[in-house]
Amino acid sequence: MTSVIELIKMLYVEGFFGTWRSMKEVKDKLTNKGFNFSDSLISMSLMNATKKGILSKRKMAGKMEYSQRAPPETKIKEDEIKDLNKIFSDLTAKSLGERFQQDIKELNIAFTYDCGNCAAFILRKILEKTIFYVFSTNGKTDLIKDKKDGSILGLEAMINLCAREQIKGTHILMPKTARELSGMKFLGDSSAHDYLANVEVKDINHQLSYWTMAIKELIGNLK
Repeated sequence: MTSVIELIKMLYVEGFFGTWRSMKEVKDKLTNKGFNFSDSLISMSLMNATKKGILSKRKMAGKMEYSQRAPPETKIKEDEIKDLNKIFSDLTAKSLGERFQQDIKELNIAFTYDCGNCAAFILRKILEKTIFYVFSTNGKTDLIKDKKDGSILGLEAMINLCAREQIKGTHILMPKTARELSGMKFLGDSSAHDYLANVEVKDINHQLSYWTMAIKELIGNLK
């Protein structure tokens, strides 16, 4: 995950908060690791970490400082975070990147505040949106339209199509990847359509690697 709160937990595990740290020091540390977030999002996440009992805070010379308190509830592997952040970077580096900015911003906020329903829905949206742009930028928009009424196909049909269709001799999605996406699609559908469902971030964690793999394969076909 690329949320600031999870990165702060990671810094905690590394012992970074063994001494008092200013927000600037936290931001510099995240930047050195390849993560760039706004001051407001970092500040909000640090405050959230104090509310969760992860960090303590104090005010020195008019500035807030933070240090370790209780162990974080979860330990996030640094390589996994970097991997997902790299994928987001690839998406935003494309010519269509601006169209994903709001989605990515809201996804970070959803993970920061452990909003599983919101995160599942946005992950589904980013997946569906990426598939749409892969077809549209490669001149294959007609393939994702229903032949009867011209409406855009549902996500399941789009995923299956990606497993069959090729661009430059390579499947848009490898068949195995397409099959593994069923879990993420289910969580996204539940968050959007099942008012009795309550998706939690821990549920998403089990499916996130498949989503990551799918996005990697898809962005290779974006123009």
